[in-house]
Amino acid sequence: MNQTSFVIDGEQLDLNAKDANTFKGFGYLSCNNSSRLLLDYKWEHRDSYDQILQILFGGKHPLMRMLKVEMGDDANTSSGTEPATMRSASETANVNRGAGFQLIADAKKIQPNLKTAILRWGEPGWLRKDWFNAKSADPDGKVPATAYEPMYQWYKQTIISAYQTYGFLIDYIDPDRNETKHPMVKWIKWFADRLENDQSEFPNDFPISRYQQIKIIAADQNYERDFGDMMIADPDLRERVEALGFHYNTDDGEKQPFTKLADDYHHEVWYSEGIAPMTMGKYRVRASNGDGISGRQSGLDVANRLIKSYVKSRRSLYIFQPAVSAYYTGVNYSHKELINACRPWSGYYEVDNVGLQCMKHFTDFAKAGWEDEGAWRYLTSACDSQVGGTENLDHNRQAPSYMTLMAPDKANYSVIFDNDSPEARTYQILLKNLPACEDKPVAVWQSVGPEHTGDAYDSRMKQLRETVSPTDGLLKIIVAPHSIATATTLDLADDPEVVYHRLESPHEDHTLGIKSDDGVLYEDDFSCSGYPENYLSSRGNTPRFTADQGGAFEVVQTDEGNVMQQMITDKQRALDWEYSFAPNLTFGDDHWTDYEVAVSMKFDDQTQQNSPTGNYFGIGLREMTDVKGRLESAPYVFKVAIDGGCELIKDDQIIAVEHIDGLDVSATHQVTFAAEGNHLTATFDGQRVFDYTDTDNPHYSGRVKLGSGYYHTQIQQLTVTQGKQPHLIEHRVDDLDSAVQYTGKWDHVCGLGNTKWNRTLSMASADQDNVPGFEFDFNGSGFSLIGAQDAGSRLKVTVDGAVRNWNLAPQVGADRTENIVVHGLSAGKHHVAIQVVGGRYTLDAVDFLK
Repeated sequence: MNQTSFVIDGEQLDLNAKDANTFKGFGYLSCNNSSRLLLDYKWEHRDSYDQILQILFGGKHPLMRMLKVEMGDDANTSSGTEPATMRSASETANVNRGAGFQLIADAKKIQPNLKTAILRWGEPGWLRKDWFNAKSADPDGKVPATAYEPMYQWYKQTIISAYQTYGFLIDYIDPDRNETKHPMVKWIKWFADRLENDQSEFPNDFPISRYQQIKIIAADQNYERDFGDMMIADPDLRERVEALGFHYNTDDGEKQPFTKLADDYHHEVWYSEGIAPMTMGKYRVRASNGDGISGRQSGLDVANRLIKSYVKSRRSLYIFQPAVSAYYTGVNYSHKELINACRPWSGYYEVDNVGLQCMKHFTDFAKAGWEDEGAWRYLTSACDSQVGGTENLDHNRQAPSYMTLMAPDKANYSVIFDNDSPEARTYQILLKNLPACEDKPVAVWQSVGPEHTGDAYDSRMKQLRETVSPTDGLLKIIVAPHSIATATTLDLADDPEVVYHRLESPHEDHTLGIKSDDGVLYEDDFSCSGYPENYLSSRGNTPRFTADQGGAFEVVQTDEGNVMQQMITDKQRALDWEYSFAPNLTFGDDHWTDYEVAVSMKFDDQTQQNSPTGNYFGIGLREMTDVKGRLESAPYVFKVAIDGGCELIKDDQIIAVEHIDGLDVSATHQVTFAAEGNHLTATFDGQRVFDYTDTDNPHYSGRVKLGSGYYHTQIQQLTVTQGKQPHLIEHRVDDLDSAVQYTGKWDHVCGLGNTKWNRTLSMASADQDNVPGFEFDFNGSGFSLIGAQDAGSRLKVTVDGAVRNWNLAPQVGADRTENIVVHGLSAGKHHVAIQVVGGRYTLDAVDFLK
């Protein structure tokens, strides 16, 4: 029988550990372009922006108590480019660049006591030479001490700028590199001393004494855990570093340094970067494994990480990377979020109501925060987790996992139970030394998947299941399979912030430009007419709806008017965190299909570098997946270099080359690139350069990419127009959306890689006795099916009861590409039935065409 007994003993509550033992709940990590599109939500649909922040930071029981910003270096740091606040030692720091610092400011309007932290990914170009050996195996020995002051000034000037611009002061700084393998102890000590004793060159109104009290957190390692041992062995280091951060691992080091640092030395220990749930709960409930809302990388799995990381290594704060995914899907680490916000033109966003409520099982029933805020404490003796895995839950799912939190006056307590297994578990709890609450009734709140097929995915989220009373100091709590439950002495049955209600966007989604009367899907001359005067300056001159994937593109003023310019030359190129590619950006809607991109642009003829082929301009069409942040991530790319060389690229392979004679580098040029079905055309100054028909597994939809070399390439006008026979995607649904109904035997899988829509796939093999199939209804003139096919299959396609094709062969292709496109249906409502009649078929998503 699955039964566990433990004791809640009030005398075991440690009130002397200070912030080492306060329950801090969760944090929001803004980094690597992940918050970028929130800048557009803020301007285009302020109500959506405010609601997103309210969900995370607002109310009586705020979920997020920390906002951490990773300072960018103008290079891609995994999911996109975060701009540097300073691009030279003499430049005034600009915290309007990027979303992070103004996100802090706006969150603090909702939650004034919100804590903040910063660190860096890499080094911007002006620090690259002196800090080159930061990537070596011995950075502490090889980075010269003369490099320290310039780096310190980058942090200092950024903090001063944030204070002067937004009025807040950072609370924690990690001086080291993000996820360093070799912590720079000498540098950390030097930085801590410099920070504490710095009294010069501050603005007149700056709070110097508060600045000197900013806390040091280190070392934000990932796989390596030796910094804890360094702290134990070095009293001087312990004196300077007040908090420790570690990523993506719940366990302690071999000698338990994190536990010792928290328990014996009273240092804060954070899970300073961890995943958000992958694959939203509304899709998980349809998976074949029967886990309901649980499973690997689910909300329950992430909740287990909070419990396990405290039990194993005393982490008192869990920071999501990211909490909000405000970047275009398809980049590295996509579909990992509590809230997805990648449709700023419509204002639509999507909440993972299951994942969010799993986290609120903690923060709704305990006061999260720091000691001076009266935060609840972990009752260490009444916390345990024996489930398997150091990060992803990988075995022993049926083991006990629970956490007890208690008010500092011992008047109330809450116990969170996580059962990510198919069997119920019974807990017998003995109450001791709790005179203020030993007889209080205990409310049991439960979240579990739907009971019956056809029930709403969230029909049993965070419900008050029962109220039980102790008998002779004993409590009995049963935790259902695949569920999370909180047993609390708090009476919150009538609290509208605790009682579950589905959170949804106030706006319906729509395809960018679909309402256009003149066929223009998008255009921008960067004049920002129609926007307030401070529009550009307030967002660091960031162009609308763009997301940098390399370099930095900003709107600048010229004698001829505003242009979008690439700002980073090779001299300013960052010292990468890992790797990054040449400057490029993404914009537009992945629902676009047939369209032409027209660009009025000008090459940089002033910056002198080595290779003429490195000074180029490129347009990419139909981008869906961009894991590495490259222009060539678009399946179709047209590139023109200043020497006149032209390339047509498909799937990262050059398929045609041409040459433009007499190219005037100093002139403004008109460049177009268009895709109509499988037909591609490219022109330069009205001259047809390429005319190509793709007959080898073509791509049919996706966003636009623009790219250049490390030059100040300028774009004066950008226009995207529909094709002659537009087939815009009006709506896309995941394979596990309730709009798709299945028959026969299918394997529905969640938690897959980030190149799959919502990290889900549905797969079936032909079976004559029980033919697998799926059906859907839509309103439009066509549809397409998305899903990589690595082997031949055959489908029977029926539309409105009439067989359209008895034995259709889907094209073989990569993730996120169409394997079937059906056009030419009469506009209106249709019912489609697909059967797998040969081979093995994979479905990832379904597009409904206008």
